[in-house]
Amino acid sequence: MSLNSATQLTIDFTPGLTERHDRLLDCIRQGAYSHRNPLKTIAADMDMSQSELSRKLANNPDDPRRLSVGDLEKYIEATNDTTPIYWLIEKYLQDDGVKQKHAMAALTKALPDLLALFKAAQGANNG
Repeated sequence: MSLNSATQLTIDFTPGLTERHDRLLDCIRQGAYSHRNPLKTIAADMDMSQSELSRKLANNPDDPRRLSVGDLEKYIEATNDTTPIYWLIEKYLQDDGVKQKHAMAALTKALPDLLALFKAAQGANNG
């Protein structure tokens, strides 16, 4: 039995997460350390100590403590930070057409600034 949906899920978000964060853990770490709540509060909401959460976020290869899928769920519940989900979507679900569309939109937005910089650079060379 196959399921065919008449609608397609469309998620609109700012691309670039995979460029800013090489790994999912990097994305989670940045969110945890920049969250409005201190790490101690986030850890308590995840039912662990601050030092345990810190160790898991450090991803030290010599430390057996690792951030698990269950920890990820608790992190999202504790912080309401869905950025890691968007990182996964960008990494694994975006097709090339969507990536190209986002790149063109970013280029269109940046083009006036690039042209202004180019003109300024030309002016500096002529002066």
